[in-house]
Amino acid sequence: MATLAIISSMFLTSAYAQETEDSQIFISGFNAYQLKDYPTSIARMNEVLQKYPDTSLRDMALFWLSRAYFKNGNEQDAARLMVQFSKEFPDNALRETVEEELSALIARYEKGEKLAAGPSVAPAKPLTTKAAEETAEKVEQEKLATLKADQEQAAAEAMRIAAIKKKQERTAAQKAEAFRSATEREEQEKVAATRKEAERLTALRKEEERKNLEAARLSALKQEEQRKSAEKAALEAEAARQAEAARLAAARQEQEKQAAVEAEKQRQDRAREEEKTRAAKMALREKAITQFKSVIEKYPYTTYAAAAAAKLKELGITVALPAEKPVQSENAQVLRLEVTRFAAFELNLSAKSKTYEVAKKIQIPFEIINRGNGNDSFVLESGFPAEFGASFTAVGAPDKKISQTQSLAPGQAFNGLLDLTIPPGSMDGLKIAHPVKAASLSMTDATQTRVVVLVAAAPMLRAVLKTEKTAPLPGEKLLYKIAVLNVGSTTADDVSLRLNIPHQLQLVGDESKGFRQETKETVVLDGLQIKSGENREIRLTLQLKPDALAGQELLIRAELQNKTLKTSAAFVSNTSLIQPQHNIVLKAATEQRTVIPGQKVQIPLTLTNTGNIRDKFAIVTAGKGIIGSTVFQDLNRDSIRQTNEPYVSEVGPLEPGEEVLIIMEIATPATASDGTGADSSIVFTSEGDRTRSATAAIKLAYSRPVLTMTLSGKDVQLKPGEIASFDLAIINRGSNLARVVELSSSWPEQLELVGAEPANSAVASGKVLWNFIELGAGEKRTIRVSFRVRAGIGVGTNIQVKNILKYEDQLGNRY
Repeated sequence: MATLAIISSMFLTSAYAQETEDSQIFISGFNAYQLKDYPTSIARMNEVLQKYPDTSLRDMALFWLSRAYFKNGNEQDAARLMVQFSKEFPDNALRETVEEELSALIARYEKGEKLAAGPSVAPAKPLTTKAAEETAEKVEQEKLATLKADQEQAAAEAMRIAAIKKKQERTAAQKAEAFRSATEREEQEKVAATRKEAERLTALRKEEERKNLEAARLSALKQEEQRKSAEKAALEAEAARQAEAARLAAARQEQEKQAAVEAEKQRQDRAREEEKTRAAKMALREKAITQFKSVIEKYPYTTYAAAAAAKLKELGITVALPAEKPVQSENAQVLRLEVTRFAAFELNLSAKSKTYEVAKKIQIPFEIINRGNGNDSFVLESGFPAEFGASFTAVGAPDKKISQTQSLAPGQAFNGLLDLTIPPGSMDGLKIAHPVKAASLSMTDATQTRVVVLVAAAPMLRAVLKTEKTAPLPGEKLLYKIAVLNVGSTTADDVSLRLNIPHQLQLVGDESKGFRQETKETVVLDGLQIKSGENREIRLTLQLKPDALAGQELLIRAELQNKTLKTSAAFVSNTSLIQPQHNIVLKAATEQRTVIPGQKVQIPLTLTNTGNIRDKFAIVTAGKGIIGSTVFQDLNRDSIRQTNEPYVSEVGPLEPGEEVLIIMEIATPATASDGTGADSSIVFTSEGDRTRSATAAIKLAYSRPVLTMTLSGKDVQLKPGEIASFDLAIINRGSNLARVVELSSSWPEQLELVGAEPANSAVASGKVLWNFIELGAGEKRTIRVSFRVRAGIGVGTNIQVKNILKYEDQLGNRY
């Protein structure tokens, strides 16, 4: 079996990757021990402990190294290492499988006795098999490829970050210069009153910010106190719950213990009652025999003696009666002798220990020979615990359980079988010793006991889980190598590997095809068969989810279930710590807005912390063709700045995934021309990583009404009494609506108004006024006015008619 195990570990199919080095060296040493090549086993186990002192196989390596030294004759090192094993792993069940001779050496070693050192062992040579060379080459190639890929990825990432940083610095410098120029120009245009008002507003804003910050600080302190109180209450409740659970468990254990004691007491009472009953029957029988013999002795030649002899014969005792009454002389005496019942027997059963597989039926032959002087039966009792299912059968009837033999004549033998099963949970190499008892049915004090010694043979599975990437970032892939070893003496059939995967990880890659998804966070690989001495490696690729939080530990728990034996063992992987990643996403409600010159524009922005760590973000704004911009946090998300919503220059700290609504308020100049544009931008930069930023660029298009007035008439010469007419055409050549449009015409007293169209004009004191509620973009209005020159006006008099056009935009700006 050991040879087959070595072959199977060398020729794994391509579905599995090469073993990790510590498990490979260990299984090589284990197989050498199975082949009784103890020097090689010693060298391999020492190599594991020296190269990998923190390996998860340390307990197994110490244990088998001690046994290998013992088998090789080095008593001193064998005892020393087993003592070290017991100190480092005091609860390890392997201690129960230590040989008795080795246990005796440990006791002598602990008393300070000098033990035999044994032969020296040379260091192990590297594995020279073709499979081992191919394995080493493959592992080295994989390491080089992984290292090269990591280096290339790191170099590309560094170049990308440098380019982004350089571009951001150049853009920031350009924006800063543009903003500085615009600010200087605007400051020069402002009057002293505007500057004073701005300073007053700034002071008020700072005071409001200070008050809001103080209120926020007090609120945070209050929330922290409430959180601590809640945590304290939760801890106290949890402690009370655990204490109550412990009390209930202790009470339940005490009840079970008392019930077991009571059951044992009742069993002993029943046994005593049965023994008393049997003893009473035997006493009555002996008393009857004595009385019948007394009758024969006292009245040997009477019918009473004959009747007593008949009764004794029924009881299995033959007594000879004299044929006739002898004639006694005065000098003759008679000596009467009687052979009494004698119970004796032999119980033959092998006392040597043998190895048996667990969970399989065992039959141990035994023999009972009646060495008494009468027919007798023998009661059989087993001292094995109930989980062994021990019972007795006859060789000729193996399916019928018995508790005693049939009646055996003197010298007759009974051949029987002790049937039992070693419990499936027994450890490989465990020594089991329990008594078997036989007792004479005729004489209960005639008993014999033999101890049955068994050694359990079972598979012993171990799993080693490792990943080389112990500091992953969100989105990265982690390759886990899972080595499954069988260091028991039998094959493990129908084994399932169950992996509990943290919720931060998800399955990817082709390696996961053999697994089935049992639950959201559990995958299972069924149908494994691991031979004795085999080391099977399985690979699994997992990817860290983008929303995995920084600072969390990743541990994979593996459970090996032997469905045949209904046993299981659990193991955990090495720890990986999620690294912090700073990132941000900025979304603007609009990237382009049409505005009226002089209008204050509010641009809603949604800022989301898409990193995996708490972070703050600095704010920088810039613009061209605008007066300036300010930023405030919209706490109630109504896009209107409230008194408790201060202007901010940074946002946060924000938890991972948290988003806030930011309003950028842009002030535009009232003098901007229709059809011109402006640019405004805002940049949020991570405080934890200055290379991580998000930018929103807003384009503004200025739109205002532009009304023009055209006079269609020409300068003419008129005589007194003649009429002159002219048309006024008003056109909105701008891109926005004009409101409250007023056109007024005034004339001197030399002229007399004859008519005006449209008729909704107001005429008074040499002046006519037309009012239009609004005039849309591109809309045109025409007005006709007629005048007559009054009589008596002298020649050469110059007469002028003045026309004035006024209007407003939608903000109320007058033009």
